[in-house]
Amino acid sequence: MNALVWRTWKVKIARELRVRGSAVIDAVLYALHVPPSIPATAKVDDALFYVAELLMARAGRMAKWVTRQSGRKVVLFCHREGYIPEFAGEGFAAVLLYRNAWHLRRLLRTMPTPWIVHGFAPKSHYPDVARRALPNVPYIHDLQDTLVVYYGTTPTKRWLRAELPHERACMAEADGVIAHSLEPAEGFRRYGIPHRTRPRTLFFPLYCDDDRFVTMPKISATETHLVYAGGVAGSHRDPRYFGNIQFFGLIETLTKQDLHLHIYPSPTTLAADRTEYEALAKTNLRFHYHEPVGQEKLAEELGRYHFGFHLGFVNDGDHQQSTAKYRLCTTLKLFNFLEAGIQVISSVNLDFQAWMITRHHAGIAIEREDIALLAERLRVLNNASDPWNVERARVRLSLKENTRRLIAFYEAVHSGK
Repeated sequence: MNALVWRTWKVKIARELRVRGSAVIDAVLYALHVPPSIPATAKVDDALFYVAELLMARAGRMAKWVTRQSGRKVVLFCHREGYIPEFAGEGFAAVLLYRNAWHLRRLLRTMPTPWIVHGFAPKSHYPDVARRALPNVPYIHDLQDTLVVYYGTTPTKRWLRAELPHERACMAEADGVIAHSLEPAEGFRRYGIPHRTRPRTLFFPLYCDDDRFVTMPKISATETHLVYAGGVAGSHRDPRYFGNIQFFGLIETLTKQDLHLHIYPSPTTLAADRTEYEALAKTNLRFHYHEPVGQEKLAEELGRYHFGFHLGFVNDGDHQQSTAKYRLCTTLKLFNFLEAGIQVISSVNLDFQAWMITRHHAGIAIEREDIALLAERLRVLNNASDPWNVERARVRLSLKENTRRLIAFYEAVHSGK
């Protein structure tokens, strides 16, 4: 086991020990009805409860616009190991961090009864705990990535085998499902959940945050700069699972064409995954590896470059994620690029994402073989591009324009319980 693999495993083992150790104590306190300490300001009547193990950036953005347009306050329950302050923003009336499932149950039992519980996946374990703990409260399950679409119903990894029953239960038994991509429809099919019993579903893409719209001066008038923002993986990771975010070959191919590539890693990126990219940026002058940037400043950073960049090509023969995942998925970075006012380069195998980009004339979709000649194609596109297409697209695909649909869905689910 090399040093980078060991560093990754140490983080995971330490977390698991913390969770298991604290769970014993919280289980006893739950049985004894000992309430946890909760600030009085967090005890909001008739609130929306957002529940997540890993805080997704979309949750903070949605909460902000729901509160702004409806007046409904949102309280976040998030695992302390998965809480990312940069993703929370200003959307939550209160944030309560739990350390294990028993602690989450203690918090929920102590709080005033909520209006609706809105669980965010992946992962679905802790949202499922909240759903079961509050059986008389309407529950909505929120899916961007649907794990059964990634890995099928018989995955080899132990954590996936433990997670899928919670994902299925939430999809089958929720009062509503919010689909940010086309994956949940395929998830229903793979889990064998009949059409007649499926919860009502709202198709609600991630959308752009109007508060982040910028138009920035470019970093260069003579050279083309591409930018990617999101997860990255080091070479120590198994390429069958992480090959789509291992960028070393792509960096070499692009920079040899005199293209600059900038990477802004997600705030969730582990130190072991950063090391090789940081070293490469010191020797390749056209590759630039930056520090993570929170949502509130990300558009200003991305807007300095010419094109946002997101490809999903993998080694088809040995990759452990299904091709359906790539056809049906979407990603927040697409909307971050539009917020920044820059056109988007996607790969054609990201069918849904490529369709959204080309439908709104906000970028291009390329084949794998186009990568080797990308510089020339971008020179033509850059000279002919119409920036107003991006600006029109981000208004149509904005939270300001679409949050009323989410609020109406909440109301329909609540009235139907």
